[in-house]
Amino acid sequence: MDPSDTGAQPVTPAGLLASLTYIDNVGFHGIATTLTGPDPKIDRNWAALIRNAHIAVAAITWPPDLQAAASRFTHAADELIAVLERRDTASVGEPAKELHIAYHALSDAGWSHLAAAAGMTTEGAHDHHGHGHSH
Repeated sequence: MDPSDTGAQPVTPAGLLASLTYIDNVGFHGIATTLTGPDPKIDRNWAALIRNAHIAVAAITWPPDLQAAASRFTHAADELIAVLERRDTASVGEPAKELHIAYHALSDAGWSHLAAAAGMTTEGAHDHHGHGHSH
């Protein structure tokens, strides 16, 4: 499901907030770290968590400036889900890395969009990089 499909709900701050909050709590950083390490191990729950994150992103219509990031995220999620379901530890590294990057891009841009809509400055508002984080 593409996040720009006509079946998705209209853009609302609540929808963006719900989607971003969900994806921020999946643990993409830990998943990517585990899957790109020297001895990748697949947790059987990850495919379902990532599928739900895909749904959370695809269930809303993203503002035009965020649609490309949302599409990149859903495509990367599909790619990693397929590899996880095959339990293909030899092939998980690149899809995990791509989803981690796509997640950060969408989350950072989404929170910046919400901050701007609320009249707040976004300088340093939601920077994942350089911080110990559980995403």
